[in-house]
Amino acid sequence: MKTRKRILYLTILLLAAGAALLFSRHPQPNIVSWYVCDIDGDSREELLLITAASADLRLDTGEEYGDTLAVYDSYKIRKNRPVVQGEPEAVFDLASIKPLKVMAGDIDGDGRVEIGVCVYKTAKFHPVPAKRPFFYALQDGRLQPVWLGSRLARPFDDYRLFDLDGDGVDEILSIESVQSGNRLLALYDWKGFGFEVRAISDEYQGEVVFLNNTNTRQDKILVNIEGTQHSLRLEGDRLTAEQ
Repeated sequence: MKTRKRILYLTILLLAAGAALLFSRHPQPNIVSWYVCDIDGDSREELLLITAASADLRLDTGEEYGDTLAVYDSYKIRKNRPVVQGEPEAVFDLASIKPLKVMAGDIDGDGRVEIGVCVYKTAKFHPVPAKRPFFYALQDGRLQPVWLGSRLARPFDDYRLFDLDGDGVDEILSIESVQSGNRLLALYDWKGFGFEVRAISDEYQGEVVFLNNTNTRQDKILVNIEGTQHSLRLEGDRLTAEQ
C-alpha cells in the first residue's frame, strides 16, 4: 500500500513539474495589466493582458503603459502573476491610445461582458493627453467599440467596474481630482448612450487608492482613504466609506 502511495505521489509531482516546465518554456510577454474573466460566455475564464513590446514605456507620471491587448485561453496564475502558454486567441494593436489598465464587466445590462481599457490620449473636444475610459465588445474575433469616453466628470486617477447597487449591471467607480487638489469617489451609471454621475463621496485631502478588485471580480470594493482602509456603500446619491 505504501509503495502504491509513493508511486501516486511521484506521478503527481512529475505531472506538475512537466506542466510547469511547459509553461516556463514559452516566452512570456511584458505584462502591464491583466484581468481574468469569462469574456465570451463559454463558462471558461480567459486572461486579458495589456502588454508592452518594451519595458520602458512610461508616462511622465511614471506609470507604465502598453501597446497591445491580448486574449489567452491557456494560462496559469502563479504567485498572483499570470503565466501564458502558446499563442493568444486574439491580439489587438492599441499602441496609438497608450493602454494602462484592462478590466471587464457588463456595463449596459445586455448580459454580455465588455472589456474596459483605461487609455492615455487626447480627445477631439479635450485636446490634451489624459486618462480616458474606453469600452469594447469582443465579437467574432474583433474588438468593437461600445463607448469611447472622452472623459469623466473630473480628471481621474483610477477606476473600477463594480456592481455596487446589486442590480446586475456594473457601474464605473472612480477616484477623481477636484480643483482644490482634494480627491473624491464618484459612481457612474450607464444611460443608454454613455455614463452619468449617480453618486459622489465627501472630499478627502490625503491619498485615495483602491486596495482590491485589480485582476479579477471580488465581492466588495476596498479603498485606502488617507491611510485607513474602508469599504464603500451606496446611500442614495452619496458614496459612504465605512471602516
